Amino acid sequence: MKDHLSLWGLTPAHVRDDIALPGSPERCIVRWAIEDADGAVWMLEQLRPGQFDRRERIGRTLAALNKSGLPLAAYRPGPDGRFVVEHDDFHWQLSPFISGDPLPQPDFVDHADRGYNLGRFLADLRSAGSSIREFDSQPRFDLEAYVNELMAAIHPREPETYTGLAPVLPVLAPLFDAWNDLPATLSHGDFHPLNIIWQGHAIGAVVDWEFAGIRPALFDAANTLGCVGIEDPYALVKGLAPAMLTVLRDEECLDAASLTLLPQMILGLRFAWMSEWLRKQDREMIEMEVRYMRLLANSLDSLLPAWEKGLGISPTD
Repeated sequence: MKDHLSLWGLTPAHVRDDIALPGSPERCIVRWAIEDADGAVWMLEQLRPGQFDRRERIGRTLAALNKSGLPLAAYRPGPDGRFVVEHDDFHWQLSPFISGDPLPQPDFVDHADRGYNLGRFLADLRSAGSSIREFDSQPRFDLEAYVNELMAAIHPREPETYTGLAPVLPVLAPLFDAWNDLPATLSHGDFHPLNIIWQGHAIGAVVDWEFAGIRPALFDAANTLGCVGIEDPYALVKGLAPAMLTVLRDEECLDAASLTLLPQMILGLRFAWMSEWLRKQDREMIEMEVRYMRLLANSLDSLLPAWEKGLGISPTD
């Protein structure tokens, strides 16, 4: 596979089997780390059928965001300027390999400086993304439809899981009612600390943009907070979480409507994680997720006051 680097005008040297690639390997058929003749290391991805159009949109999006200075591994364009190259009846993409440091779990939830950097990235993404039109014509993600479809699939196959999750649904009604009216922006779509290449406590690159698109403005923040809370529910009001929210407040990214529904959004997005655990049949995580979601549902009324009063987080006009 190393010879494929020549498709991008690079001279290949050898495959780097010793390098662990960041991000999810499930976003493509297969991927390799390959070093070129100048010593630079690249990640080569062989795409699945049907991924071309979306990956090309993502390629153009990342190129624009990269020009705005956001830390990410933008795809290298091919000789025709496109970000997906066709060869041997397959589609391929190439991006630079960026090395990083392991994320200490669960200790990272206490790191306010990581939270600051996450908030800074989201604020910069919102600003830079305002001029990107790649996803304007794409169907918007409908959380209510997603949750209902997932629950319908769970009901006959996982009756105990369904029973555990059913009490959560009424709590989400205000979010579902307001979903289409919430301010929206270009979002990563799967933003959380494990999709970051960390260099110390700084962001070296944000990876795995497969779910990028137009989402409610606090979608990415809610997903991050949900991942913090499952490590330690108390972490939602200390360390990384309030630091991230403080940056978003200071950058005027916390509009009143979105902030009011942020606790419900955290809960609603956990259904995507439940879908992942069910797909993998990870019984431990399925049971943990049910407990976590029920805890969130019973604690939503306390989160917003904690952010607004105890932490000084308030909505912007």
